[in-house]
Amino acid sequence: MNRIIEARETHLPELLKLENACIAPPWSEGALLNEIGREDGLFALALENDETAGDGCSADNGGVLGFCILRRTADEAELYQIAVREDVRRRGVADSLMRRIMRYCHENTIGSIYLEVRKSNEAAIRLYKKHGFKNAGRRKNYYSSPVEDAVMMSLALDSDHDFMA
Repeated sequence: MNRIIEARETHLPELLKLENACIAPPWSEGALLNEIGREDGLFALALENDETAGDGCSADNGGVLGFCILRRTADEAELYQIAVREDVRRRGVADSLMRRIMRYCHENTIGSIYLEVRKSNEAAIRLYKKHGFKNAGRRKNYYSSPVEDAVMMSLALDSDHDFMA
């Protein structure tokens, strides 16, 4: 099991390492730093439960397994990123982050979430569909490095939605 916490500036070195390994093109240090502590969003980390474990992280950081970045406007949110360390994929880390996203949306009365995902990222598309997202269209040549279409997805949240799923 892992723990989910809010990102702090002290996590930035591990976040940058994960960002560069998982996201193409990666966000800059300044862009990630800009997301930490925002009142209009969620920047959450999945950490190893054993506080002494981790890829050279301090005991305070634990091992950063993954993170998510979500930004809200009024009653809508956009999921910017979910990234999970390659060596811990398919172990529930992304599901834990999605549960935290759903809880955040419930707490902030968000009615819908939107996202774009590379059309070739089948694992992410499966994750989003598992959590109720539906295809909402396509953006031609949306991504660079390499150039690729984006699949647009959306999730309508209501009082019947299982926010802990």
